[in-house]
Amino acid sequence: MSQSRQLAAIMFADIVGYTAIMQEDESKATLLRNKLENKLKQEVKEHHGIILQFMGDGALCRFNSSTEAVRAALALQLDMQVPPMVPLRIGMHTGDVMMEGNTVYGDGVNIASRLETFAVPGSIFISAKVYDDIKNQKDLETI
Repeated sequence: MSQSRQLAAIMFADIVGYTAIMQEDESKATLLRNKLENKLKQEVKEHHGIILQFMGDGALCRFNSSTEAVRAALALQLDMQVPPMVPLRIGMHTGDVMMEGNTVYGDGVNIASRLETFAVPGSIFISAKVYDDIKNQKDLETI
């Protein structure tokens, strides 16, 4: 399989406390996971991205555009705030990554993964590179 390098917007999404939710109430955990998976598939497709991995309570996605990635993440987070609420956190970075089939790796992926851990439930934590890409989009506000 051939390997290629490309710029990509990488998004990590994770349900906070999923293991504890699963231990307490499997039905609720399954409901939250299914809600996330269904909306994630819809938004990633609509915003021209691809889900590279969906791992129970989290996902790794790739987009060709930071703007599209942020729009997908925003739509996803807004839907997760509607009952049943899903305590989702998202981290996003744009960078040079290595692609091998549907596997992506490299510093761009590592940074996105780290950013996700800093996000609080309901938020999207973006890197300065993503901010630079979206700052002229009047419909996207950052704080």
